Amino acid sequence: MKIFREAVRHPDESLRLLHLEQPTFEGGLHRHTHAELTWIERGQGLRWVGDSVEPFFDDDLVLVGGEVAHLWASRGPQPAAGCATTVLQFKPDWAARTGLPELAGVSPLLLRATMGLEIRGDTRLEVQRLLLRLRQATPARRVAAMVDLLATLMEGASDLRELATRISGGAPAAYSPSDGPVGGTAGGQRVDRVLNWIEEHLAEDLRVEDAAAVAHVSAAAFGRFFRREVGKSFTEYVNDARCGWAALQLIEGREPIAHIAQSCGFPTLSHFGEQFRRRYRLAPRAFRADARSARGD
Repeated sequence: MKIFREAVRHPDESLRLLHLEQPTFEGGLHRHTHAELTWIERGQGLRWVGDSVEPFFDDDLVLVGGEVAHLWASRGPQPAAGCATTVLQFKPDWAARTGLPELAGVSPLLLRATMGLEIRGDTRLEVQRLLLRLRQATPARRVAAMVDLLATLMEGASDLRELATRISGGAPAAYSPSDGPVGGTAGGQRVDRVLNWIEEHLAEDLRVEDAAAVAHVSAAAFGRFFRREVGKSFTEYVNDARCGWAALQLIEGREPIAHIAQSCGFPTLSHFGEQFRRRYRLAPRAFRADARSARGD
């Protein structure tokens, strides 16, 4: 898997809007200086944002701040028509550059977005409508639609759920989007390599010694390094990722729970059950039953 810092370039426009159709979502965890709004129109898998790893499905909508490591990776069966996504990228100081005092509330919004923000409820529906409007608009009219979109996000604060447990990218608590990029340090690049390695080898026996070698730090120093860069221990992060993968399989598949536990890298069923309950507050069997009931299965 390629590990990279994405260079976002759009010299002739202040916004970059992409609509992508592809068989699956693939790639590596990556960062860029731009904020990004991602709408998964079709597809399912695991969403990695900062230190958060969760299943995603059709209509997933997330705002990610600048310098936040992120990835949408396909898992399980995908739509027959293939996967589709709309992505809007813009500089974190876009609103400030307009000089409009009415958009002063965008800076606190983008500070929250350094945690990653899942957009839900009526706000999600309105933002999706505005993204369609942006796709169909001329470059000049996109600016007006962008102001409308940002206003919708500010007014819908109660529909925004923070994903990560800490500000991503190593940003200080007082970080302002106008301060410029963060997370571009050697430590940030090393931890990106480790997070990509975890995503690639999630079902395998992931040893601290091997992770330390990927990061090019000593095994003795790795624990402190990982917690400083990610905000939680290596074991906690790996178990988060494995439980997210298991949750997706419990929702979408019909395999025995013991098989799911093994395929997600848990050595025993009891260990899987303990870790899963800690994160989802339900035993795997009850979680599957609730998910099927909610889907009408």
